This record gives sequence, structure tokens and C-alpha cells, in this order.
Amino acid sequence: MIVYSQSDPAGKNIAAHLRRAMQFAEVPLGESPHTAWRMGDSLLIETTARLIDLDLDTMGAEWILCLSRHRSESGKRCLTTHTPGNLTAQADLGGRPTQVGISNPPLQARLLLGLKAEKDRLGIPEEVTVEATHHGPTSLPCPVTFVEIGSDEEAWLDGRLGQCVAQAVVRALEDQGTAPPSAIGVGGGHYSGKFTSLMLEGRYSIGHIIPKYAMTAGMPTAMFSTCMGRTLGGVTAAVVDWKGTPSVYKEYLKASAAPLGIDLVRI
Repeated sequence: MIVYSQSDPAGKNIAAHLRRAMQFAEVPLGESPHTAWRMGDSLLIETTARLIDLDLDTMGAEWILCLSRHRSESGKRCLTTHTPGNLTAQADLGGRPTQVGISNPPLQARLLLGLKAEKDRLGIPEEVTVEATHHGPTSLPCPVTFVEIGSDEEAWLDGRLGQCVAQAVVRALEDQGTAPPSAIGVGGGHYSGKFTSLMLEGRYSIGHIIPKYAMTAGMPTAMFSTCMGRTLGGVTAAVVDWKGTPSVYKEYLKASAAPLGIDLVRI
């Protein structure tokens, strides 16, 4: 299931290109107020709700992909993908405190690879990056992944960026190859060049990413196992930006990796 909000200019931009690329046909959706289009097994839904507050009948969907805008203080133009969730008691942007959505590492990795391939094909200069886990929704019963255009209105409305993301989605949906091992990422900043590179190199499919700022804000250590448990198919490793992780959390991971049945990979 692919979802976007009618109030989100970037989501509308991506969806318009996606409808053309995949030749969706409008379909009724029962008594739902949402507008929907279908092509084969793919369902595209326009909602009036903000995506960070998304609460809809998932109709047994295997996963949800949210087409969205990205905001940043710098206003830097970029193309991103990430998993939603609130790693601490702060939940200012939807979802519940200390609750994370279910992550879909293979889809997230395919989207990142698709964004890079389409950016290069179209000659677009914007950076492609994976982001740390942040904002809502956190309670939907299936995995949720965001793919976004950042970071200002000019970028959100840019047709070439909309086309780039739409084609990346098409690539991700068509890719039936074997996914690299799934992992969580730990440490570093909100935008991790290290985790982005590992995914683009095909070494790991990284879902939830726990940044240093969440740990310094007092994130409970139980969030590591929560993120692992809230990952589609589970994880085989915790990939840790060692210099970008506070000491107390490094010690916890060293002591917990074996009991949790995962590899501890330092980068």
C-alpha cells in the first residue's frame, strides 16, 4: 500500500508521477473517504490526514510506503528514506512516546538504491541519504517506510525530483532480488553517510537507526531490543558507528549482543 496526503505538496508531486509511470486506474474503496488507485497488487491511496498521524484501515497490507516531504533547518535539498518511530519520551511529531513503527529494511534498502540510480540517471545533484528513525506513525499493524523530497517548497514541487522518487519507487517494487542481511544502525547523526554507504554497497539492509542524539537525550537501553523486535523478519546484526555512540550504550551493546543473538559490527 502506497499512501500520500493531499495536504503534502511533495507527496502529491511524487504520486502524480507514479500514477503515470505505473498506469494506475482509480478504484472505489468501499465507504472510505479516501481516493484510491490500483495497478495489479499495488494500491495508491490519497488521505486527508497528515502522514505522521496516519491511522487507516490497512486492509491486510503487507507494508505501507508513505510519499512525503522532508523538512530540515538547513533547507538543504535531498532525497531520503527512513522508518518512523519515537525513540525517547518526546513525541512532538505524531505517534506515541518510546514507540516505534515496524521497520522494513529490504524495502528501505531498495528505495535508497533506487533513489541513487535515478538521481544518477537524471543528472540530479541532490544528496541521497537514509535518516534516523523519527516521528509518527508508530501504531500501524504493518511495516511503514517513508520516502521523501527535502527540504523546502521549491524542492517539494520540483517535477524532476518527483519523477526521480517515483521511478525509485517503481524500481523498489520491481526488484525481486535477494536482500542483504537486515540490521539496525546505531550511533552518528540524523543523516548517516556511513549507513547510507553500507546500504548502497549492498552490505546490509538497515531499518531502524538510533542516532547519538536520542541516546544523549536518555533513550532507554530497552529500545535496542524494541527496534530489533519491531523489524520485519528480525535482524542479524547491530551496525554501530563506534565513535558516534556514547560509552554507556557501547558497553550495553557489547554485553547484550550475544544474548540477543546478533552480531555486533563496529564501523
